[in-house]
Amino acid sequence: MNDVPHELALGDVYLSPLLPVFSLALLGAWMTALILNKLRLSRYIMLPSTTFLAFMVLYILLMNTFWIRI
Repeated sequence: MNDVPHELALGDVYLSPLLPVFSLALLGAWMTALILNKLRLSRYIMLPSTTFLAFMVLYILLMNTFWIRI
């Protein structure tokens, strides 16, 4: 089927591919929130925490589609 392993190996420790995807999505959502704050566009957002989660989900889906393939 697929020759790519479904886990990441760090020495003798196997990690789920969700760990780097979640970390990068968190970092991307944080950077997006900073950019929105700098451009003062965040004042138009009614629910900032929900918007942050939506950006995280968007980044996770984009990484799954184009990069890591969870």
